[in-house]
Amino acid sequence: MTLHAKMVRNLFYPLALVKSGEAATLRYQRELERSQYFAAEQLHALRWRRLQDLLRHAYASCPFYRQRLQSVGFHPDDLRDERDLRRLPPLEKSDIQNHTTDLIARDWPKHDLIRNQTGGSTGTPIIFFLSRDRKCSRAAATLRHNRWAGYEVGDSAAVLWGAPRDRPPQGWRSSLRNWALAEPLWLDAAHLSEAKLRQFRDTLCRRRPKILQAYARVLVLFARFLEHHRLEVPRPHGIISSAEVLDDTERALVERVFGCRVFNRYGCREVSVIASECEAHNGLHLMAEGLWVEIETPQGPAQPGEIGSVLITDLLNYAMPLIRYRIGDLAAWASGSCSCGRSLPRLEKIAGRVTDFLVGDAGQLVSGVFLATYVVAQRPSLGQVQIVQDRPGMVTYRIKPSEQFDALADGEYLRRATQQYLGANAQCELELVEELPVSASGKFLFSRSSVTPAFLCG
Repeated sequence: MTLHAKMVRNLFYPLALVKSGEAATLRYQRELERSQYFAAEQLHALRWRRLQDLLRHAYASCPFYRQRLQSVGFHPDDLRDERDLRRLPPLEKSDIQNHTTDLIARDWPKHDLIRNQTGGSTGTPIIFFLSRDRKCSRAAATLRHNRWAGYEVGDSAAVLWGAPRDRPPQGWRSSLRNWALAEPLWLDAAHLSEAKLRQFRDTLCRRRPKILQAYARVLVLFARFLEHHRLEVPRPHGIISSAEVLDDTERALVERVFGCRVFNRYGCREVSVIASECEAHNGLHLMAEGLWVEIETPQGPAQPGEIGSVLITDLLNYAMPLIRYRIGDLAAWASGSCSCGRSLPRLEKIAGRVTDFLVGDAGQLVSGVFLATYVVAQRPSLGQVQIVQDRPGMVTYRIKPSEQFDALADGEYLRRATQQYLGANAQCELELVEELPVSASGKFLFSRSSVTPAFLCG
């Protein structure tokens, strides 16, 4: 460990948290390091107590939940086992869109409401709020799961990311702060080209980060590019793949090209990290201390190995509780225990969101996640949207419109956005539908392109 890394870990990082009012992150870090090794019964007791407390708070403070619980004849004191919890209807994305205000706890201090927004990769973008304390527990959970991949605060890291809102601030003051805190090297993956991928490779060769973190789709595309052009990069200690989970073929490609293990991670913006692989690579451990996760089938709770719909209750966000929230993904429980010794429950597999890169009129690439966040999510009147592409520079927007949809205004908005991000000569078509299709596995695909980038051909 370098002297700078030691100073970051033991001095600069704690001081920065205290200054920002987020010192609770340190407390949550200590708690999570202990609780991951709790006996199963002790962990369950902790989670059940938090679930009971959350339900009581939501009933007392959130008009939406008081009405919902009363409508099914349920009081928080009725919660005695998991069968009772299933009496509550799932919270749908449309509920959050239509009842945001009533989901926020009454009299919650406005200065402690942190606004956030999903990217809409499920086709239905939503706005939500969390407290500063929940922001701290989310950060601590991310750090714990990073440690499983070998990353410690102060270590060098690089991220291939496509969400500008997550990018560190620019300017000399920010650069100095980023150096002092050993902030990860940012490689902007929202728009990609052959030249940009070569630039990524050159930067990694020069900086040699210990850990690489990336959107799964970016990671796969980058690995294909490196292998196709027979280019090498310095071997990192590990790679964290986020946003979507790599399948076995994609994992093999990335591990072959980069020469290290991949740690799949599953999460969403609403609740942050949901589950991650540990060093045993035997399923993904839940962030169980902060999340109550259910997997439901039409017949009831899923058995190990059985695919079902994921419902999540955020046990720690009291500002805007999310209870039995259907996030739009499918997953299956793992059976047995993990050799790592952690008692955190595991997911065997996730059949979740998949988004592709779209190809612009000049061969440039734009991530589906980027368009979901910075085009579709910014226009609520669009409703639910899916983008499909079968030739460069041409896309079709399949739209399940909202009641506020305006064919003329929304159509012109999409045409301008298409030309802004896919090129001045790019074109689009609009197709209004009553329902948007899902894949054979039940996954909703926000964007799907069958076009192969030119620099990966030949």
